[in-house]
Amino acid sequence: MTDKEIISQLKSGNESSLKYLYQHLDMIKGWVRKNNGNDDDAFDVFQEAIIVFYKNVMAGSYEPKSKISTYLFGICKRQWLNQLNRRLKYEKPSGDAVVLDNRQDDGFEIEFTRGRQLLKNYIDQALDKLGEPCKSLLETSIFLKVKMQEIAEMFNYASAHSARQQKLRCIKRLKSFISYESVIRMK
Repeated sequence: MTDKEIISQLKSGNESSLKYLYQHLDMIKGWVRKNNGNDDDAFDVFQEAIIVFYKNVMAGSYEPKSKISTYLFGICKRQWLNQLNRRLKYEKPSGDAVVLDNRQDDGFEIEFTRGRQLLKNYIDQALDKLGEPCKSLLETSIFLKVKMQEIAEMFNYASAHSARQQKLRCIKRLKSFISYESVIRMK
């Protein structure tokens, strides 16, 4: 069934045409596995993406600028990245654990870890001020190192060049929220 037929069927009330979307699930599973997830995570994210897609089609806000598969992939990526961010906020990374023993540099270890956590919180706050889609764009390109062509598809930019230009604008805005003096004081 083509994308146009699926949309037409949904608009006419035939929800059973949603089953044709599951042919794209393997693509999502592969991407989620590459990005610290498993098949269950991928299935959950995919289910949510189908719901978003369905609601957008029924509300008339879905514009077929790209294939349905690209649209679903973009929704899944954003949802998975958001879920990873929430996990990072609530799980203490094992690399930051300070093991205390009777050495004389315990104070340094504690201060270093505290400073690192302050810096992380400061950057998180700056990213939150930045808002969407800049926050997701920077996280995807910088932290997850996704290629600009993929980012262009995910965020519906015309080309990799357009995505790169938007990334530069977002970085410029992010810099306006970060003070060098504040970062130095955290050390």
